[in-house]
Amino acid sequence: MRPNRMQADESSADDSFLDVIANVVGVLIILVMLVGIRASTTIARPASPASLQAAQLTELETTPPPKDLTPLRAELDEARRQAIASQREIQEMAVRVVKISQDSALQDQHRVELAMHRAILDKDLQQRRSKLDSRRQQEFDVQRELVEAKIKLDEMTKEQLALAATRPTVEQIESVPTPLAKTIEEEAIHLRIQKGLVSIVPLEELLQEVQYHVEDFRRRLQSHDVVVETFGPLGGYRLRFTITKRNAGGSIVGPQVGQLQRIVHGQFAQVLPASDEMGQNVEQALMPGSELYQLLHASKRKPPPVVVWLYTDSFNEFRPLKRALWEMGVSVAVRPMRPGTLIGASPQGSKSSAQ
Repeated sequence: MRPNRMQADESSADDSFLDVIANVVGVLIILVMLVGIRASTTIARPASPASLQAAQLTELETTPPPKDLTPLRAELDEARRQAIASQREIQEMAVRVVKISQDSALQDQHRVELAMHRAILDKDLQQRRSKLDSRRQQEFDVQRELVEAKIKLDEMTKEQLALAATRPTVEQIESVPTPLAKTIEEEAIHLRIQKGLVSIVPLEELLQEVQYHVEDFRRRLQSHDVVVETFGPLGGYRLRFTITKRNAGGSIVGPQVGQLQRIVHGQFAQVLPASDEMGQNVEQALMPGSELYQLLHASKRKPPPVVVWLYTDSFNEFRPLKRALWEMGVSVAVRPMRPGTLIGASPQGSKSSAQ
């Protein structure tokens, strides 16, 4: 009997321990539920408009007013003026809409009245026509057609007089003949047109000045492969002349083959203006007494040809100049120039062709 009692005591002890754990767990669950319920009831609810207004009033009372109210008053005055201007504009638009509606109603009423009068007149004419015999009906129809034709003729006459009184817009298309081009062999007058200004380029005179220094170039080329020299200024322009020397390769057959080498010289000239805004406008350049006018009329024979170095920003100014030169009987050659480029000359270049 003693072993059975010990087993009973152990089983009762286990049951008591499980009961304690279950009670503790239950208490914890109840506490968690209570905390959750309390937290859900204390969530912040949206404030009512009265509370918000009270908070804003409190904030305004606690916030110190700005010291300088001038900017705020200026903004308020500007807003008030804009509101008044908008209100006036709306009122004017409303008045215009009402007036347009009234005019439209009057026009509709007038149109209806005219249609009614015409219907009455047509009915009266039909009744009168029906009372006539066949011969008089034909005469009546002819007279009616004559009256309608006369009314239409009067309307066409008024329209013709109105058209004759108004000046028609005539678009004039000018056709300028293009003469045959001819290569310029003699000395020419060189003009530069840039930024709408015409200036005379003394290219021939500057190249002649280069001829006076040919011996100096030969002497310097003996010890240098490239020689650069600047001439001028003359008339606001300078000339930068460059001459190069290089070995073309190969040899020249002679007493001793290979002793003499072939040397090639290159020449290039660039015109350097003192400023991009040199010269006069076209009207001033063509006035009697101007330098260009004197150059064109210096010879009693045919005037010399003109070479125009034309930049792309001055096509509009070139048209009247070209017309004036053609009317003088001057041959004109045009050399288009891109912005930023310089007037140049070289033996490898092409000659100008004048028209």
